[in-house]
This record gives sequence, structure tokens and C-alpha cells, in this order.
Amino acid sequence: MTLLVLPGVGVNALLAQEMSTEIYGNHKLGEETTVKQSLDDPNFKLRKLDKDHYLYFEQPKPSAEEVSQMKALKAQSWTVPITAMEMKLIPRGEFVMGSPESERYRRKDEVQHKVKISKPFYMGIFEVTQRQFYYLTIPDYNFVAWKFADGPLHVGGAFHHRHSVKWGDWIQEHLKYLPDNPMETFSWTTAVKYCRRLTEIERQAGRLPEGYEYRLPTEAEWEYACRAGTTSYFNTGADLDTLIVGGSKGQKGQGDAFEPSLLDLGKFAFNGGRPGKISKERIANAFGLYDMHGNVYEYTLDTYAPYKSDKGVQVDPVNFENEPDQAVFVDEKVVRGGCYLSAFPWLEKGETKFDHHSLDLRSAARNGIPFDFDFNIITGMRIVLAPKIDAPMFEAPEAKAPTKK
Repeated sequence: MTLLVLPGVGVNALLAQEMSTEIYGNHKLGEETTVKQSLDDPNFKLRKLDKDHYLYFEQPKPSAEEVSQMKALKAQSWTVPITAMEMKLIPRGEFVMGSPESERYRRKDEVQHKVKISKPFYMGIFEVTQRQFYYLTIPDYNFVAWKFADGPLHVGGAFHHRHSVKWGDWIQEHLKYLPDNPMETFSWTTAVKYCRRLTEIERQAGRLPEGYEYRLPTEAEWEYACRAGTTSYFNTGADLDTLIVGGSKGQKGQGDAFEPSLLDLGKFAFNGGRPGKISKERIANAFGLYDMHGNVYEYTLDTYAPYKSDKGVQVDPVNFENEPDQAVFVDEKVVRGGCYLSAFPWLEKGETKFDHHSLDLRSAARNGIPFDFDFNIITGMRIVLAPKIDAPMFEAPEAKAPTKK
């Protein structure tokens, strides 16, 4: 096995996974290597990418001191070398999870409760991009030759819903795949397996804090990181009523009248209506995290259920079970953050009711999606480097043959 020696690292260097120069996947229509096959392949090896490769990106080379600071949870920022994913340190702390009864669009199962996040963790400042996703799954895939509208569904989500508008030759030249857009159209199960692969690679390289792993955030971790100390609708502390009034005066249609800070909060129906590339031009919260409202929903580890009604402080809560007689979101996983299809609330002349699409824009908003649903064009993931959690993997029930009579 080849050792990768990083600048500033001594002879007892960090161990890196051996990289392959062999093509991993198949490119022939109907015989493609899928993301699912890749993540279940024990012999998968990373490719060493040439600079002219469509997927190429600069991989940072941290010093021994930088690695040491991250492993001690003292570095305020960390960039994952293998994917160039930027992360911020989220301090431990306590907050009130859920929403007050007075909050508009509130669901009944958002009962407020005190939560303690007992240990610091790192969280991606952006959602996982297509480039980062494909590099750890099917890095050799021939996006240039493959026509998205004709290919199979499970190669990782690159298909025609991204290109529903007919833009002629421009599409052929520029929209083969969208490397800096958030990855979508993959299941919760695939997300968990992706995180496990990333964990294994970074473990081999000696770049994990003791007892930590890369994984999906718990629902509590997600809301704690999103709020970043705020208690309002949005993680900037923006006042909803002021924004609605401002957006309702003399305006037809959505978008132009809102505070610029909110237009830059995320990607929504009122500022594009399509997912957008990750960008530091939008507004980050106090922890330095972007797009936690809008762009795409984000998976969490939790199974959807009403919050427990404990009166005390819940420490690092995570849920993997349905409630007895649960009526909605049975066996579904919690997703957070709203998406690019969400519309911002505003009032037409004479209206007194508010837009129901605003339900999912709030810091406290929750939704549910089946764990094995691949055709999911509005959901991606944001990864944390956090204390290890043994999340049970759901498996789809096998179809039973009809009983012969």
C-alpha cells in the first residue's frame, strides 16, 4: 500500500487509502456502475485525478499541527482533505428546540423542549456538492457522453429534472453536470453509506478525533447549528411580520420587495426557483453556515416522531422509532431546512392568511421522507464530524410471492 506523506508530517505519516488509476465504472447506457453498487463495493478505491479531469479539484494538504488541532477539537475551521469540504466548529451548548405556540405555520408536534449538545462537533458550511459526492462513488463516470434524460435513475441523480428548460446548445455545453450544486436525488440509506465511506477513508489517514465519525447530523444538532443562538423564524433573527408587510406593499409577484439580506439567505422560489451552486455571497449564520434555509432539504439521522415531552433537559437526543399509533411520516426520516421550491410568505391585497409554503422555511420546521426514496429531487445532505452514533439501517421489506391456493 502506498503512503501519502503530507507537508509537515513526519516519517510516521498519516496513512491514506491506496489510490487507483484504473477506471472504476462502466459507461455504456444500461450497464452503468451505479452509486448504490459503488457504495456496496468493498474493493472500491479512489481515483487519482489528472488536472484535466472534469471532476478534478484541489485537495488541501493540512500540516501536522492543523490535524492535531482538529483532532483536539480546537481548530475553528477544518477542510476535509479528501473532498475539500469546508467545516466549522460548533461549540457545545444548550438551546430550546421546537417552536412557540404563537409561531405562524407551526406544526403541533414542534413542542418546545430544552436540549443540551454535550460535545462540540464540526459541520459542513455547505451541503455536499455533486463533485464531492461523485468523487467518493463513481469518479470515472462519463458525464460528457451520457445524456441525462436517457440514463438510469440510480447513477446518482444527474438526470433531466435539472434541465427541464430547453436552452438548446447551451445546455449541451454547460449543464452536463453541476459540480458545485448540492447533490440530490439519493436516499437516506445512500447518504449514510456515503458518510461511512468518508469516515473510513479519513480514519485510514489518521484524521479523526477519538470517538468521532462523519455522519448525518441528528435533528437536534441540525437545529442547534441552524439557530446559532437565535430564537426567531430564521437564523439571522429576521422579523417575519416586517418582511411580510414590506413585501406586500404595491408589489405583484414575489421577490423584489424583500430585504436584501433575506434574498441572500438561501435559494427559494422567489429568487430563482431552482437549486443554486454553493456560494459565500449568501448570508451565513453566526456559526458561519450557509443555506440552512432553502436550496435543498437536508437529511438527518432521526426517524420522524413527535418530540418527547420530558420536562428536563434532553442530552444529545436522537430518535430511531415511531411513536405508538403514529399517524403520519411512519418509518420516514426527518429532513430540515426547506428547499428551492419554497415560496416566501407575503400577502395579496386584502388577504389575511399567509402562504402555507412558508411552513418549511422556519428554523424549527420539520418534514419527513421515506428512507429508501431515491427519486428525491429536493433533498441533499450536510455532513457533521461528530461523536459516533450507531444508527440502525432500515431495509426495504422484501416483496412476498402470492400464496397459491
